[in-house]
Amino acid sequence: MKITDILAKEATIMLTEPLKVTFGDIKEVKTLFIKIETDTDLVGFGESCPFEPVTGETLSTEQKALEFLSPALYGQDPLQIEKIHNIMDDQIVGHTALKAGIDLALYDLLGKQANLPLYKLLGGASNQVTTDITISINPVDKMVSDAQKYVAQGFSELKIKAGLDNTHDEKAIAAILEAVDDDTVVKLDANQGWTSKQAVRFMNRFNNTKLEMLEQPLPYTNTSDNALIRQNISQDLILDESVHDAHDAFSVLQNRAADVVNIKLMKSKGIFGAEQINRVAEAAGVACMIGCMAETRLGIAAAVHFAAAHKNVHYCDLDSFMMFKEPDWLSGGFEQNGDVLTLTEAPGLGINLEF
Repeated sequence: MKITDILAKEATIMLTEPLKVTFGDIKEVKTLFIKIETDTDLVGFGESCPFEPVTGETLSTEQKALEFLSPALYGQDPLQIEKIHNIMDDQIVGHTALKAGIDLALYDLLGKQANLPLYKLLGGASNQVTTDITISINPVDKMVSDAQKYVAQGFSELKIKAGLDNTHDEKAIAAILEAVDDDTVVKLDANQGWTSKQAVRFMNRFNNTKLEMLEQPLPYTNTSDNALIRQNISQDLILDESVHDAHDAFSVLQNRAADVVNIKLMKSKGIFGAEQINRVAEAAGVACMIGCMAETRLGIAAAVHFAAAHKNVHYCDLDSFMMFKEPDWLSGGFEQNGDVLTLTEAPGLGINLEF
């Protein structure tokens, strides 16, 4: 099998309501669907969903990079995934979201060639995952109402966005903890919005509560103070923007700076890089979480396959597709029942895409 063409299709997906985080208000998502054609009847689909504050990329930079990168991949065997990653890295530095989109299409082809769902090729620990759901920064009563709504819909884990205003964050967390039952796990994501003193002071305010995890309190450039925070809070510390690849994961874990590593396919150059991060974390006895930028059902399906395949991926934050007005030209991959995402047995990613 040989790659004959790599095509890209831009799409704008509207959110059902704005998502407010420390980076700003998100009302729509622009994403790039990737199609790899081969000299057989098989095609692979992927998704490149860059987010400039995290990956440093935009759709326009990815499209330009794809024009440059594609000729080097023509004629290559798409099943030689490590070789193709080596070629991509030799050709161009960075552009992790674009490389992720190509990577997902390669793994989709791998599954289709083997006539197996991808999770079985990756390890096959399970065929389903449990995901949390995100609560945007809003007035406190709105955040409480959303929390109650999601719990009623069957979600057992809530991820609360914070990091803009400490007083508001404290009121929101306190109110949400009081409003949900004892079986609900609450995570807090400060999205790089705090200092180390703020983080320790805030989390100690909520010792012995259902608030169990804190994600990325410090700017990713601060590589020294996460260990200090971890030593001085009772909750687990998750690092996200600080970990893009296996080298970052090794450094973080060597410094005892995290209890959980958050993998995102758009940071890790896709499943190939995610596998490397997970192996480093697992060897260190540290669990992983799989998160998302703002991928559609396609990118989320790839993340579910990866997470379901590996026992060491304990946590999932794969809710972005739930916030979209899903287009009728994209379907498949998995089924949702409350907070449980169950993969289909279709080959590859199992995605149906009108390209």
